[in-house]
Amino acid sequence: MSGTKYIGLSKSNSSFPKYSKWLEENNLPYIVLDWEKNNFDDIKKCSSLLLTGGVDIFPEFYNDWEDGKNRGDYIPARDGFEFKLLEYAFANNYPVLGICRGLQLINCKLNGSLINDIETIRGTNHEKISSSEDRIHNVNVKNDTLLHELANVTSGSINSSHHQAIDRVGEGLIVSAKADDGIIEAIEWDDKEGKPFLLAVQWHPERMPDKGSAFSKNLIEKFREETNKN
Repeated sequence: MSGTKYIGLSKSNSSFPKYSKWLEENNLPYIVLDWEKNNFDDIKKCSSLLLTGGVDIFPEFYNDWEDGKNRGDYIPARDGFEFKLLEYAFANNYPVLGICRGLQLINCKLNGSLINDIETIRGTNHEKISSSEDRIHNVNVKNDTLLHELANVTSGSINSSHHQAIDRVGEGLIVSAKADDGIIEAIEWDDKEGKPFLLAVQWHPERMPDKGSAFSKNLIEKFREETNKN
């Protein structure tokens, strides 16, 4: 299949079929990049990188204090594998889309940090309501950002299923959306000149109740366009 543009899809340890189904529904070919198989070289067959959600990032990657969890609650091998993928993507000018944990990983890679637990530290809850139902809340999009340009709205409803969020913003990044309670919901490059597409969102566009939402459909269409350009 000469000329096919593949998205490199990082393997998630949870709800992974929702990501692959989202790409398939939008007729986007992909290659799964799996830390357990350590198939790093497959990123070289791809034209873009999509970083998925999942387990918390190992805290030692962004700070040096204990959080009360056991080391077994994390997958440091996944963190390291995805940091390498992101390094390769940046070095080779790949478009990158980050979702939930993907946003957090990008932020950490660029020397940012995370709020370890939003409810404990900020007194607000962004976790899903039940195992099958995401929380829904408002998001506010900043003007003059890539996100505003492609979503073409200044606010709207998004789904939410996370207990961590960005604290210190990574180097070279700006915040392009926040929830009403101030939690960061999207990041992108500050200076976009000469850089490939980069957008990371804290919500889950792959499982939005309304797949036609600007916060889902517009993101995947822009990512398709950028993937095909690379």
